Amino acid sequence: MIKTTTFFLCSFLWLQAAMAQGYSGKVFADSNANGKADAGEQGLSGVRVSDGLTVVETDKSGNYHLPGHAKARFVFITTPAGYRFTREFYLKTDSSATGYDFGLEQTGRAQTAAAKFVRLADTETHQFNSWLPDARDYARNENADFIIHTGDICYEKGMQFHAQHVNTRTMGVPTYYCIGNHDLVKGAYGEALYESLFGPVFYSFEAGPAHFIVTPMRYGDYQPSYTVDEVIAWMKNDLAHADPKKPVIVFNHDLLTYDTLFTIRSAKDSINLNDHNLKAWIYGHWHINFARTHGNSGIRSLCAAPPPDGGIDNSPSNFDVVDVDKNGISYVQRRYTYVHNQVVQVSPSAAGAAFDGNNLLVSVNAYHTTSPVKKVLFSMYDKKGNLLKQLSLQPRTDWTWTAATPVPAAWFNNVYTSAVEAVTGTGLTLFRRDTFTLAKTAAPAVKGPEWPEVLRNIERTGTTGLSATAQLRLLWTASTGGNIWKSSPIGAEGKIFIGTIDDEGNGHCKILALDAQTGKQLWQFPTRNSIKHSLSYSKGLILATDAEGITYALEAAAGKLKWQHAGALKDLPSYNSGGAIRDGIYYTGAGKYMQALDIQSGQVKWTNQDWQGGEGTPAAMALKDGLLVTSSNWNHLFAHDATTGRLKWKRSDEGIRFRSGTPAFYDNLLYVHGINKLHVLDPLTGKTVDSIPVTEALKTMTAPVVTAQYIITCTAAGGMIAFDKTTHRQVWQFTPGEALFYTAPYTSPSSATIESTPLLAGNRLLTGASDGYVYVLDLHTGKPVSRINVGAPVFADMAVYNGTLYVADFGGNVTGYKL
Repeated sequence: MIKTTTFFLCSFLWLQAAMAQGYSGKVFADSNANGKADAGEQGLSGVRVSDGLTVVETDKSGNYHLPGHAKARFVFITTPAGYRFTREFYLKTDSSATGYDFGLEQTGRAQTAAAKFVRLADTETHQFNSWLPDARDYARNENADFIIHTGDICYEKGMQFHAQHVNTRTMGVPTYYCIGNHDLVKGAYGEALYESLFGPVFYSFEAGPAHFIVTPMRYGDYQPSYTVDEVIAWMKNDLAHADPKKPVIVFNHDLLTYDTLFTIRSAKDSINLNDHNLKAWIYGHWHINFARTHGNSGIRSLCAAPPPDGGIDNSPSNFDVVDVDKNGISYVQRRYTYVHNQVVQVSPSAAGAAFDGNNLLVSVNAYHTTSPVKKVLFSMYDKKGNLLKQLSLQPRTDWTWTAATPVPAAWFNNVYTSAVEAVTGTGLTLFRRDTFTLAKTAAPAVKGPEWPEVLRNIERTGTTGLSATAQLRLLWTASTGGNIWKSSPIGAEGKIFIGTIDDEGNGHCKILALDAQTGKQLWQFPTRNSIKHSLSYSKGLILATDAEGITYALEAAAGKLKWQHAGALKDLPSYNSGGAIRDGIYYTGAGKYMQALDIQSGQVKWTNQDWQGGEGTPAAMALKDGLLVTSSNWNHLFAHDATTGRLKWKRSDEGIRFRSGTPAFYDNLLYVHGINKLHVLDPLTGKTVDSIPVTEALKTMTAPVVTAQYIITCTAAGGMIAFDKTTHRQVWQFTPGEALFYTAPYTSPSSATIESTPLLAGNRLLTGASDGYVYVLDLHTGKPVSRINVGAPVFADMAVYNGTLYVADFGGNVTGYKL
């Protein structure tokens, strides 16, 4: 007992001495970047220095003194705008250290200019792949101020890998980290390994006109030693020394609140960031691409899917690029990883030429991850090589460039050669040459039924009722001005309806109507957030729900809003499923905000009370005989009474809880993808009638396709597989090219992915793939009959209306092909 008391007394006295001693040092202009304060290198005044609690500023000679505190493990600086640290911005406290000096060098960037940064999220890997040089090269090419990783690096191997390969030295710009829930690992305390590799878990720095704060997770796989009280106390001191006019941008692994009030609270203390000019909260954790503005606060939040692989809800692999000015976030762009030297001529091409009246429409999809395309030049030559036309195309989206030009009547029905030069910001030229016939394709005379839902009907069968020829011919192509993810073209009233996404600034998300024969835009309606999935049509109305759970009912004739309904979505995940209409009722939403709405009035008929939780899913609802089937990723497949909303059964076993794919009804049975098994269920009970094991992962955004002879599935890495309907023997497998980038959850190279459900057209299958091609396949062999390169991944399910195949590509184009 005496020995124990003596030990604690000595420890207390040592701690008191350490606290009394504090920490001193100097911040200096490190002209030779060696990290040492050499003779003649002057001190820098007004630089903030912290021990994790107290914040002080250096004097006119660059000197400072901190009092220290019981849990101090680092001394760190708030790197000023216009400077970068020459070694690290932090030093681990050490009882043998005589001083804590920090060297800074000027960057040449004005302190009040806009700041640009690259954000990485949830990389969760210890394997090197091209996403890493993509982010590095972009940051260098576009002169980014810094790179920030918002956590889940992850576990021991991931953290060791990142510390070695993703740091300030290897990336060429200052590189910062947040701690994620999977970065709290077993050790002396949860963040011990993280601290040994990346330094403090909360700190600040400045770039351009903004003050940036990194905050830690409040929970994780292991308990952290830091507390919310400690974070609040430091933040108060940090912000007390910050310029109150500067916009504050906070980085954290998770979103603090879905509400408008950004207050960090503990049992003893709190800090309201709304009072400190908070402009943005940048986070990860959810593995999704999602952006929103929080009410009228002006505060924006921004989430990103991982750069190495597909997101949990099939969001594309990417890193995002953010510009910040004195008012906060001024620009956001997602850079989709793995896309190199991509340039494709959509029109004119071997598939045909599109026209705007008598003007030839030139449309090109061009993309290069590490440096954005800045200029696209189209040249047209006759058979003798004479230059006939040269056009500078105009950007319509981050992929698509277009221009229209008149052509003499004498030029028609002749063969020409074209050349496209797409020049990136670094001066790299992407080049493509094509041969085409200048001719108009006559629109098909056939008049077919409406295509009012994704996959034509709410049973999600995907049958077209037509037979496709071997070759598709281009009728028209039109840029929507926004990217298209999973919104399938809808055909009705002589129009094609489509929805776009904008997971960056929310300024390009909308619902549009195009003329079905010409592609001419007839109207557009802006939505608050992205239209992730498909629209539904019924009785002169178009209905859709955006990523924030807001439902819009628009008059199909002119796009006039008939009513709008805000669902009770109050938290993540965002909404990206597809709804359904039956008998004047629109079914939409998920969990506690899944509802049945009257399509004429928006009146709520019922609200789900039976389940909640899980992750967002890009699966569409399916409905037959009063049974509404819906799902939540990582949760369950659910079957509801469509009239009352009451839950009838649910399934989560045998991989069914992984809900990327749409369920489909055939022959009074329900066909559902599990992660590695195709299930055939009794719709009345949810019990398994039959199943087919599949070696490839079935985590794509597709529905099973069932014919008289086959069951056809699409996979994340192995393309399309057909099984004999009776024997379950694999009949054929079709493998498209490598995906341009990756969407299926955790899918990365090498993966031949199909996210667009095949359509059955006689003895042909029509499908779009992530390699940027549209394929016509033989139903019985799976062999390609023909293919067309559209230059961007096709994720949305295609549609057939009045003898025309309508394709929506991720670049934002809707293109009509004559069957």
